[in-house]
Amino acid sequence: MSPLTAEVLIGQLLMADFSGFSPSPEITRLITEQHLGGVLLFQKNIESPAQVARLCRDLQDLARQAGSPPLLIAVDQEGGPVERLPLGLPGAMALGATRSAAFAEEAGRITGRALRAVGCNVDFAPVLDVNSNPANPIIGVRSFGEEPGLVAQLGSAFAAGLQREGVAATGKHFPGHGDADLDSHLDLPVVAHGMERLEAVEFLPFRHAIREGLGALMTAHIAFTAFGSIPATLSPPVLEGMLRRAWGFDGVVFTDSFAMAPIKEHVGAGPAAVLALLAGADVLLALGGSDLQREVFASVRRAAEQGVLSVERLRQSFERVQRLRPRMTPPGPPAEAEAVVASAELRQRAAEIAGHAVTLVRNEAGMIPLPDGPADVLSLVPQARIPEDAAGQPTLSAMLRTLQRPARDVLLSAGDSWDGATGGGVVIVVPHSQGRPSPWQVDVVRRAHEAHGDRLVVVATGTPYDLADLPPVSTYVATYGREPGLLMAAARMLLGAAPPRGRLPVTIPGRYPVGHGIVW
Repeated sequence: MSPLTAEVLIGQLLMADFSGFSPSPEITRLITEQHLGGVLLFQKNIESPAQVARLCRDLQDLARQAGSPPLLIAVDQEGGPVERLPLGLPGAMALGATRSAAFAEEAGRITGRALRAVGCNVDFAPVLDVNSNPANPIIGVRSFGEEPGLVAQLGSAFAAGLQREGVAATGKHFPGHGDADLDSHLDLPVVAHGMERLEAVEFLPFRHAIREGLGALMTAHIAFTAFGSIPATLSPPVLEGMLRRAWGFDGVVFTDSFAMAPIKEHVGAGPAAVLALLAGADVLLALGGSDLQREVFASVRRAAEQGVLSVERLRQSFERVQRLRPRMTPPGPPAEAEAVVASAELRQRAAEIAGHAVTLVRNEAGMIPLPDGPADVLSLVPQARIPEDAAGQPTLSAMLRTLQRPARDVLLSAGDSWDGATGGGVVIVVPHSQGRPSPWQVDVVRRAHEAHGDRLVVVATGTPYDLADLPPVSTYVATYGREPGLLMAAARMLLGAAPPRGRLPVTIPGRYPVGHGIVW
C-alpha cells in the first residue's frame, strides 16, 4: 500500500463518477495517479450484469496497481423507481405496505447478493426518511412511509439484509428529507421543526439503525433551522456535535453529491468539500464531471497545505473507511453475475413481496374482482411525449392479458386529450406521480369518471396521495410502483386470483388514515 501522505489520504476520501461501460481515461487517471478511494456507478455505466462485473473488476485492478486499498464501488439500489441493476424488487413504500420486517430484510439480502455478484460493495440505501409531507417532490415512494417506528423497523431490516450479504448499507438522507417541500437536487430545502419533533420523527429511524449496526450514512443538503442556516452536509453541530458526540456514531459519513444545487450553486463544490470534512463527513461525492472533481481535489489539497485540514483529521476519516471494508465480501467470477441477477428465485420472491404490498383502498361499487368483459387501460405517461422505449415497458394491460383477460392499451402522454370513448366494459386509468398528480392527470380521471361512473377503476402506480386530488372514484388501488411484480400483483388482485393484502403506509389527506386497506 502507498504511504499515507496527505495527497493519498485526500484521494481516498473522494468518490467520483464517469461515463461509459469501461473505465474512462479520466477515472483511470484519478485512480492510478490520485489514489481515488471510491466510484459511484449510474445507469450510464450499466449495460448488463456481466458487463458491470467486468467493469468493477477492471476498476479494482487499477486500484491494486496503484497500491491503494480496494475501491468502494457504490450504486443507488433502493428498489422500486431507483435501481441500477434490473432486479424488479418493490421499493420502500411497497415494503411499507406489507408492514413486514421479514420482507424488508429479504429484499435487502436479495439486493446485496446481486450487488456482490457484480462487484458493487456499497449500496446507497436504505432511505430512512419519514415521508410525512405529501407534497415532498423527491422522496415519495422511496420512503417506507410516514410512521417513524415502521420506517425504523423496515429500514434497519433492509440494511441488515444488505450487510449480511457483504454489502455496506448506507442510510439516507441524514438527518431526514421526508418533510422537505423542495427537491434538494435543485434548491436548498429548509426544515423548521424544533428538536422535540425532530427527535420523535426525522431522527428516530437513523438512531434506531445505528443501534442495530448500520455502518454508514449519507447526509442531506437540507438546512435544519434548529442547527442553523447551512446544509446538514456542512454543519458541525449536526455531524460532529449530534451524530458523532451525542449519538456516538463512528461509522462512515458519505456526503450527497456536490453537483446538487445547494452545494454547487449556493456554496461552491471546492469550499463545500473543505467545510464538509471539517464538519465531520468522511467521503465526499465529487460527482458531475472532471471540472468539479478537479475543483474538489484542489480545494482539499490547498486546505491541507495551509493547515486548515490536518493530516490527522484526514487519517481519522480514512480509518473509518478502513473499518467499513472488512464488512464487504469479495465478488465471485463475472460469469456468475448474469445468473444471480436473472435468477428465477429472485423473481419469485419479488412477486411474493409485491403480492403483499398492493393495496385495495376503495371498493365502494364492489368492482373487485372485476366483472367479466374487456378492459380499456389508460396508462398516463407524465412526460410530454411517450418515451421511445414505452413499447417494451411492462403495463397493467399486458399483465391482464397474461391472465387471459382481454385488455386494450391506451397510452396518453402529458397534455394529450381524451374524449372518454372506449371499447366498452371496464375502464382502468393508471396515473403515475411522484408527489401529487398533475392537473392533466386529474382531468383525464375526471373525464373517465363522468363518462363511465362506477365502471371506472383507478390504479395509482406512484404515491397513493393521488386519491386526495381526484374525483370521488368508487374503486381505487395503490401499487406504489410500476415494477413488473407489482403490476402483476395488481392484475391478479383485480381479477380475484389473489386477495388484497397491503395497507396504506401513509395517510391520504382527507380520505384514509395510515394503516387502512381492504383485505380478505
